[in-house]
Amino acid sequence: MLNNKLKIGIIGCGTVANIGHLPVYHKSPLAEIVALSDPLESHLKHAQQRYRVPKTYENPVDLLDDPKIEAVSICSPHWFHADQVIRAAENGKHILCEKPIGINLDQVNAMIKAVEKHDVIFQTATQKRFDLGFQFLKEKINEKEIGNVFHTAISWYHSMPDLGASPSQDVIQEAGLWRMTDEKCGGGDLLDHGPHYFDLFRWWFGDVKTVSAQIRRINQNRVNEDHCTVLLSFKKSDVISVFERSEAFIGSTYGEELGRIHGTTGTYFFNVPNEYFLKPMTIKKRFRATKTSKLSEEEKTFPKDRWNVAYAREVRSFINQVLGRSNEDVGFPEEWIPTIQDGRAGLEIVLASYESQRTQTTIELP
Repeated sequence: MLNNKLKIGIIGCGTVANIGHLPVYHKSPLAEIVALSDPLESHLKHAQQRYRVPKTYENPVDLLDDPKIEAVSICSPHWFHADQVIRAAENGKHILCEKPIGINLDQVNAMIKAVEKHDVIFQTATQKRFDLGFQFLKEKINEKEIGNVFHTAISWYHSMPDLGASPSQDVIQEAGLWRMTDEKCGGGDLLDHGPHYFDLFRWWFGDVKTVSAQIRRINQNRVNEDHCTVLLSFKKSDVISVFERSEAFIGSTYGEELGRIHGTTGTYFFNVPNEYFLKPMTIKKRFRATKTSKLSEEEKTFPKDRWNVAYAREVRSFINQVLGRSNEDVGFPEEWIPTIQDGRAGLEIVLASYESQRTQTTIELP
């Protein structure tokens, strides 16, 4: 490796790359961004200039075939992931892939075969696991600090305005509206945002048993759904999880993300700030020391800087995995880093949600 640094290629130079991938690789003393790929010249030039990247490719295949690149971050639209992952694996490149990692299970099964055949590292980019607040909650759930958890609920929205029947391509690209206006996506807002919390729920409570969903397209100018509520049960837990997600609510563009976890001896309430800002996550715990004592409340915040936000801890963990280093400097156990199987499980829950809406039944997972 050149100067003992991991040589990175990044496919897709849109919002998620600029928020979560490019700045972390650029800052890391263990990595070097050697090439970028994006079909939009404006995205390529901006990222190349900002991060001083020597090489760019309009066609991602050329980047994936570049023998100097040892690992890739795949930040392209959903429908490109499968082909890009398989080609990366065939070329011996390690992979950090944004969620959803594919748009159907056949695609993902083929990706798994390629990753296993060519013995490359694959990390699913569900960065919420790496948030200091969510890691704290995982640890406290394991410790049963609020007793046995029996219910959790998430209410999360962004307010995206109706841009009419034919918004400009520039607006679609910059606002990421292709997720709800392009049929190639295979789904809309649920496919894009559901994997985050479905991954967290599995991490906290184990494999999902049943899925029941109500899904809507409130804005009729969109091809795909923009509102949903999903109810989950678990195979080895009595927890009920409710996931409410919308881009149809009227409110702030940056939205609101609130959650609660109820246990037999207390409740956690958490408020998740938008990823564009470095505001701390706040977690409140309400509990009674005894069954008859007054209600008490404790509050904990998790300050953030650019090096310990969820995206940064995710990318740093990937670098450590590929280099065979301990993840102690990140403070995140290696066994908790999300795998390709975790990515598959999150997609499976999304697809079961679509089937539940289509059939108006509860879907039992295998």
